Amino acid sequence: MSRKEFVIFVVITVLIAGVALFLRVRLEESGIPPSSSGSTGLIIGANAIYVAEQAPSKTLTVAVVRLEKPGFVVVHEDVAGAPGGILGASAVLPAGETHNLSAILLSRMTRDGETLYAMLHVDDGDGVFDAGKDKPVLDPVSASPMMMIVTVSAEAVEPGAVSL
Repeated sequence: MSRKEFVIFVVITVLIAGVALFLRVRLEESGIPPSSSGSTGLIIGANAIYVAEQAPSKTLTVAVVRLEKPGFVVVHEDVAGAPGGILGASAVLPAGETHNLSAILLSRMTRDGETLYAMLHVDDGDGVFDAGKDKPVLDPVSASPMMMIVTVSAEAVEPGAVSL
């Protein structure tokens, strides 16, 4: 390796180390734990949800949920591009991260091409979902409900267990 190549290598290495250190400090300042804490790379904040594309069914499978406080995953149908009526809700989930929830039973069969919304709701403390009392978890940045848009497709592959 020539002297010029060595200097370029050292400069690139120092730049990469500097960027990594900068990002780690920013994560620590924001209160987000580094990935070595056991959290998945998917989780960005205190509340999050991930649901894969679903095949038509009378259930909905949720891969990952993270809740700051105990709560529920509530499945809403689509009405004019926004969450509408409730089709089903999970059992109460503990604060923290939950993987591969039990399938949520829906009030009707979903249809190919349909859009659903899997929304996080916080428990009012009684452990039973009540749409009037258990309000949606709000995104701290946009103040909109924390949810994931779910596509129903006859072509969807049955998701396996998520291991992130």
